[in-house]
This record gives sequence, structure tokens and C-alpha cells, in this order.
Amino acid sequence: MNTRMISIIIVGARGRMGTALIREVMDSDDLTLGACVDRSGGPGIGQDAGRLIGRSELGVLVTDELKPRRGSVVVDFSLPKATENNVRRCVEAGVPLIIGTTGLSADQERLLAECGEHIPIVYAANFSVGVTLLLQLAGVAAAALGPDWEAEIFELHHRHKRDAPSGTALRIGQAVAEASDRVFSDVAMLNRAGGNAVRTRDEIGVTSLRGGDSVGEHTLMFLGEGERIELAHRSGDRSIFARGALRAARWSLAQEPGLYDMFDVLGL
Repeated sequence: MNTRMISIIIVGARGRMGTALIREVMDSDDLTLGACVDRSGGPGIGQDAGRLIGRSELGVLVTDELKPRRGSVVVDFSLPKATENNVRRCVEAGVPLIIGTTGLSADQERLLAECGEHIPIVYAANFSVGVTLLLQLAGVAAAALGPDWEAEIFELHHRHKRDAPSGTALRIGQAVAEASDRVFSDVAMLNRAGGNAVRTRDEIGVTSLRGGDSVGEHTLMFLGEGERIELAHRSGDRSIFARGALRAARWSLAQEPGLYDMFDVLGL
């Protein structure tokens, strides 16, 4: 039996996802915390990662520089402005990258694809196993229902979330569009305020709400004449995303270079 511990390097360690990842790594039987990285100049640099989450000291301090070692896996839930530096450091070190940073630009996504020629990269807007299945079901439903059914997406997140719509909501919209031979960027309706709000035949609406401490709620509605179908996922605990990301980290170590997503990780 292979009992080698997998070294996990967490980028964005002081964020909500970062602290959830530290807890999951500490509670795991096959993972060890290799390093914790957060933004330069931020509070908490030099703090012990165990103390950061209210536990005993681990001897791993939060630093402001990513220095991955071969054999480790980098898990990045930081900010888009750090993405280029982080992915290039992983390529230089030859280590897999699991990235859940949302709000990436088209150029940054192209960079991930380019760097995926050299290392395994798993990139997902949402690492929840349940959300991944929701995306699969969204495509199946859209293809089966056809053009007479209208698609609307609703998402709710906590007051501190920076981007809107959420990356997951946009990914749901893309799944619906792809399954019904549409280009999501051409049919996405992200704002109906003012003017004529009458719905067009092909559009896919996305509505965002921010408030409270909601970890994340997504509902996809298909509306027909006299009936409605809803597919929904509600996240009650941020640890579900951490567990999904760490599942991807374990999986990535056996993969060839490439740009992957959670569908690949789950074999869907």
C-alpha cells in the first residue's frame, strides 16, 4: 500500500476557502500541509497555519511567496491578479495546480490552457461534487426539452463575494447554451433593468443576489407553458468545496499535462 503523504500548498490561505482547506488537510489521513501563502503585506503573514484556524501550532507559517516543491500540489483560491504569477511558478516547479479562483479574464483562461501543456491543471468555478452533477444535468435537460423551454438562473452568495454573476452561474448558463446549440455570450441576459424587459426567445437570464452569509445557492429553472422544472444546489458548508478541490489534487498527481475540470476528476 502506498502510504506517501501528499504535500498540499495552499494559496489564499487566510481566505474563507483557504482556512477550510487547512482544516480538511489537517483532518486527512493522506495529506500534509506543505506551505501556506497569502498576499504580500496582508495581515497574518508569519502566523502559524494551525493558529490561523484556532488549533494547535503546525510549524507551517503563512508566507507571501509561492515556492512549490516537486511532488507537491498547489491549490489556489486567491485573486485573479495573482493568477499569472502562481501558474508560472507551478510550471517552473513542474507541479500540478488546482485553481478555483473566480473572475478570471479571457486572457488568464488562455494562459491556463497554455500552461496546461506543461503541467496538469484542474480549473473549476465550483469544486463541489453536487454542482458538477448539476452542470451535467443542466445539459441533459436543455437538450431534451428543446427551444420551447426558457432557461433562467438564480444565484445567491454572501455579502463579501467580489464577482457577480458567480462563476458557477455562468458555467450553468454555458452548459445550457452548449446543449442547445447556442453561444452563451451571445444570449446571456445579466441585467433587465430599464428599457424593454420583454424576454427574447433565445436568451438565458442570470440573476444575482448578495447578502447575509450564504455559502452559495444556484437554481436553474426551465419554464414551459403551464409547467416549470427546477434544478437546485444549496451549499451549507464551505468544506464541500475544499473536499472537492483536494479530491482533484489527489487525482492530478496521476495525470499527464492538460487543462482539466471537475468532470474529468469525477469521470463524467
